[in-house]
Amino acid sequence: MAPAYLATIPALRRAARWAPAALFSSGIVAGDKPVLVRDFVRSALYDPNHGYFSKRSGPVGVLDSAIRFHKLDGRNAYMKHLDKLYKMHDISWFTPVELFKPWYAYAIAASILRTANLSVPLKIYEIGGGSGTCAKCVLDYMMLNAPPKVYNNMKYISVEISSSLAEKQLETVGEVQSHLSKFTVEHRDATDVAGWGSKDPQPCWVLMLEVCTARICPVKETKRHHCCHKVYQQLVHIG
Repeated sequence: MAPAYLATIPALRRAARWAPAALFSSGIVAGDKPVLVRDFVRSALYDPNHGYFSKRSGPVGVLDSAIRFHKLDGRNAYMKHLDKLYKMHDISWFTPVELFKPWYAYAIAASILRTANLSVPLKIYEIGGGSGTCAKCVLDYMMLNAPPKVYNNMKYISVEISSSLAEKQLETVGEVQSHLSKFTVEHRDATDVAGWGSKDPQPCWVLMLEVCTARICPVKETKRHHCCHKVYQQLVHIG
């Protein structure tokens, strides 16, 4: 029997849309004209055909099992082990939540459980959930440590701009069948206000573990001219 998460993937793909001209502030997508740095970075990261995060193999590493830190003799041993992992997996990088799983996500979940108002259903948003390790580990922790009512009624929503990573998150979380009814992937741009819908007065938690690193926000690259002190936005010419 096919895993339950597979039923969600076709709908996820149908919902996937990429409209670079509408998202780029300059209106220039490619060609002979230069584009703003933030638009170039956005395309390089998320374009469905050549974007860094759009490859199915993925640049974000996933460990087969947790690192046994108690068997590592200090920092040097850890760095050697890390070097070995990178060579074995041949990927660009591991996120902290992956390297320190499940404890990194467990610490987040414990903090949420300790401080949340449990009289209302727990709702957690994660922006840019990578391979889904954080989501799965948080849900694992809630399943094992939270009152059954909290786990059974909670919602964990991942807002993911990359379709390949959105699918990977469903696979990862789907390793535990009961998690799937609590977990949703919204394949959209978290910076697009329209995607959030109407205001919800209920409290929620928002996790953004890798947002600044991945530069999901439309950051402006500027330079100040040394003579006239005017500020200019930088452009990239795609040859």
